[in-house]
Amino acid sequence: MTIQKIDEAHKADFRALLLLADPEWAAVEKYLHDGEMYALFVEGRAAAEIVVTRRADGHCEIKNLATDPAFWRRGYARALVDHVAGLMAGRYEKLYVGTSGPAVYERMGFSPAYTVKNFFVDNYSEPVWDEGALCVDMYYLVRDLKGERS
Repeated sequence: MTIQKIDEAHKADFRALLLLADPEWAAVEKYLHDGEMYALFVEGRAAAEIVVTRRADGHCEIKNLATDPAFWRRGYARALVDHVAGLMAGRYEKLYVGTSGPAVYERMGFSPAYTVKNFFVDNYSEPVWDEGALCVDMYYLVRDLKGERS
């Protein structure tokens, strides 16, 4: 397993993975080129990716995190989050993530922060579904980066 930073010219090469976490390419393009992208490779194959951006409040945010279904339940998403948390700790105090299902992030050390009502209804042209559930509100969680290793 290796984690590599993806340069601007190659971010779109991960389109299939990016669309697993965010179903509209137009939405992905709003943040993809403003963020830093990292991919986790297993035996030369991209197993997972993460995109992190700077927020207007001076903190950072995971905008996209996805794992290829062939690699689910192996800890690769957690490995990427921990890797990015370590990298960002030197520049930011807090790492945020917005999601329709907060439980997975709570297991990664995130705590509830706030909710944006009707986010998925107001920002997507078609209904967004996650594991059979209609997504309506965006739940934001936060992880304190103080003490993270870089």
